[in-house]
Parts: sequence; C-alpha cells; structure tokens
Amino acid sequence: MSSWSPGPGVFGRPQVVFVRFAPWAIFQNNHPHDLMWPVEMMYAKGIAHAAGWNPTVVDLHVEQFDRDALVRHLIMLQPDLLLIDTMTPTMAYAREIAGDVLERLPDLKIWGIGQHATEQSEDFLYQGSPISGVLLGEYPGTIADLLACRGERSIEGSATLGPRGEVVRIGGKHEVNDCDALPPIDPTGLHIDRYRMRSTHVPKFGTVRWGYLLTSRGCPFPCTFCSATLRQTYGRKFRGHSAARVVDDMLRLHIDHGVDAFYTIDDVFSLDRKRVVDICHGLIKHNHNIHWTIQTRGDLIDLDLLKLMKRAGCVGVKMGIESGVDRILKIVRKSSTRKDLLDAARNIEKAGLFLTTYYMVGHPTETRAEMEETFEFAKEVGSDMVQMAFHTPYPGSESYEMAKELVGDLSELNHYETQHVNLSEVDSETLEALQRQFYLQYYFSPRRFMKYLRRRALYRLTDPTEWQLAALSLKYLLGNRGRVGTSAAEPRPTQEKPPERHEPTRPTP
Repeated sequence: MSSWSPGPGVFGRPQVVFVRFAPWAIFQNNHPHDLMWPVEMMYAKGIAHAAGWNPTVVDLHVEQFDRDALVRHLIMLQPDLLLIDTMTPTMAYAREIAGDVLERLPDLKIWGIGQHATEQSEDFLYQGSPISGVLLGEYPGTIADLLACRGERSIEGSATLGPRGEVVRIGGKHEVNDCDALPPIDPTGLHIDRYRMRSTHVPKFGTVRWGYLLTSRGCPFPCTFCSATLRQTYGRKFRGHSAARVVDDMLRLHIDHGVDAFYTIDDVFSLDRKRVVDICHGLIKHNHNIHWTIQTRGDLIDLDLLKLMKRAGCVGVKMGIESGVDRILKIVRKSSTRKDLLDAARNIEKAGLFLTTYYMVGHPTETRAEMEETFEFAKEVGSDMVQMAFHTPYPGSESYEMAKELVGDLSELNHYETQHVNLSEVDSETLEALQRQFYLQYYFSPRRFMKYLRRRALYRLTDPTEWQLAALSLKYLLGNRGRVGTSAAEPRPTQEKPPERHEPTRPTP
C-alpha cells in the first residue's frame, strides 16, 4: 500500500466521494434487508484522509435520494474523484448516474470499485462509458495508488479501456494480506442509527446500535454458488486481523460511538479457531457489556468454542445450510452432510445462542421432492430465523459459468424475489410458490411463533424497528414479488466484445 503525506489542511484538500448503491434501488424488493456499514469504504476513507484527501461516503443503503436528487447531491459535493460501488442488480443504474454527473463535471474521473466492478469489468469499460477504470479485488489495498495519480491512469490491480476498445487488466485481483495495517474503522459521518441487523437478535431492551467489523478475509471452500459479488472478500487464503486488533476495535467503537452490538461480516469468522479463542479471552478480560454475532460454517464450530464465545458476549450465529439433501450438498460442493449441519445447529442451541440459518431452492437438477425434504429439514433444525433463497448464478461463481447462456440481463438476478434462471427440475412458478409456502408454514406455526415471543419479542417491544420488520415481512410473504422482465435501466451498449488484454504486474510510478 502506498503512503502519501497529508495535504495542507481540510479546506485545501481534494475531494474524493465514495458512493455505495443499494441493490434494491431501482425496483420493487420486499424482502427485508440487513443494513450494514460499508466497511471496505470506511477503510478506504481512512486511507484517503491520511493521504491528504477529504473523503465523503454516500451510502444509498440508508440514504434516500431519487435519481435527480442523487445527481444534484453528487455535483454539490464537487468531487475531484468519484468512486462507485454497485452490486449486480444496479450496475446499469450506477452507470447512468455516473454519466449524468460527468455531463455536469466533464473533467471528473469516475472509477468503479467492489465486487461487480471486479467480476464484470466489461459492464463499466466500453466505448462511451463514463467510467475511467475499475479497481480489482480488495480496493483498500490499492486506493492510495489511485489517489496518488488522481485517477488519471491505470495502476497495478486495475482495469481500464485500451485504445482498441479492449479491457486491459494490470495485475490480478488485489488481496489485503496485512489486515492490521488497515486504519481503524471510524463511523463518523455515517447515519449510524439507521444501520441494523434484521436477521439476528440481541437480548437487549430498546433500540440496538449496531456496528460492523470485517475481522478476516478469504474463504478456502469450493461452493459452486458462491460468487465474489455476494462475498465480502476475495481469495481462498485466510487472512485475519490479530485478536488484539479485533478486541481493540470493539472496545473503541463501544466506548467512543456507543455501539451496543457487533456483527462480524467475515465470510468464515471461525476458520482460525485459536484466533477466536484469543478474541474471546480478550473480551472476557476487559469485561465490557458488548454483544456480538458471527457468520460461519457448521464444520468450523464446536460446543466448547460456542460456550466460550457466549461467555465473551456472543449472542448469535448465522450459518449456511443450503439444503437438507446429501445429494444436493454434494452437487453444490458444500463439503458437509445433513448430519454435520444438524449437529452444528444443535450445538449452537445447547450453547444458548440465537441461530439464523440460510437455505436455497432451485439447485441444479433439484426435484420437488428434494425441495420438500429441505423444508422438512429446516423445520427439524428449528432455527430462530430462517431465510430461503433461490440458487442464483451470479458472475464469478461456478454456477454462472455453467448457466451464463441463460442469463439475459445480469441486473435481473436477485436471490430472494424472483427466479430468472432456473436450474432445477421444477418450473419457476411452482418454485416461487413453494418458497412462499415454506415461509408461511415456518413462521406461522404455533411452535415457532411461541419461540419468537419467548426469545425475541420480549426484548423488542420497545424497539420501533421490530414493528417495521414485521410489516416488511408480511408484505414480502403476502404481497407481490419484485420486478420481473427487462431491467429498469438500459443495459450497456451492445457491441462486439474485443479480446481482453492482461499486462504483467508492474510497480506503480
């Protein structure tokens, strides 16, 4: 990571604006979403400030702008460099916003960052695009080099458009290896009270102030549906903050910003068991009333570890199960069996932790009988919250490579609303009806409703966001689903795709 000495002062600093687009920005999407800090942007913001820039984050996950208002707001900020992070559903909309801003600020350099820009660079780089280039992979590791050249040229770990209209990549997807070298997360400037977790629970009366940490990077597991457009990080190699850094971050954000509970957005938080044990002992030693929740795999936890985590303030675990059928688990290369996953769920329950589980239907070759077997398995697991998505072939996944000829418009891909690419043996209309039927049966069964009243509703009676969640859930379960058909924003101009060109890694001048 390059360094740059601070500029002459806040008022003389150049302006860099980061924009994160919400994936539900341009179409109806009723499924309740967790609202999490843009953690990678916050690392980049800290790096930009140290490099002499004045950074601003515009997070459309929690800030409300219609199209014209957003363009006016970005122009008003007078950026010297604009960085946009969009996921697959809103990549066309993000391009349109960039084009509108560029018309008013023709000398502005606009770069794409994040998962979709990395996996589908050609969606941003074509003749006439408003985007100058994209940063590949974990952009906190390359942002200082981009700032140093003010976005005027390509750098290592980037892609730009070549003179013949080809996408030119320099180096590969960047991976941050020294996690502790990243600056401390600072949520100053964010609408911190608008962020919340709806898919898990903290046993605390009143409104919970949530904070978010990315304590590790990388996932070595080969699941076929996994795409970088859904993950938080890149690469198979596991890289983590030290236990001391994680504890320090939690304590600082708790004391300085009043954060009550943390969600670690790591892809596999507990891959390094010793690190988790050290984090727990560090939190126990400081004896602060900090709650936290994690996401991990069932084969990376055991009862002793879960009990220690609970002593250290952990209150919940989110775990991907995906299917209750061993044949399907093998097809999607989950590397777990039905029994393994049930045992993990039982251990989480024995440790007294809140359990959220994720499932999917519509797997390749999956039959209706196998879907119904998964539904019964989900009921047997009996987690506090459950989410049932569709197997969706996002760019960067093995599933996408298998089914990309079936994908008409990438911006239509959405794993909770409607099924646009169906790889199963069940027709799409039936598939969507089965998903809705499962949700209704699961959440309205007397057993699970009483569990909700006992474990969650008691604490949430004084929290207005809980009633909002209930209203959103009913709308999703009983109302019309999201957009079907062509994208609400125009796809990029159709053109013959020129060959890509990869230049060797080179040092930044």
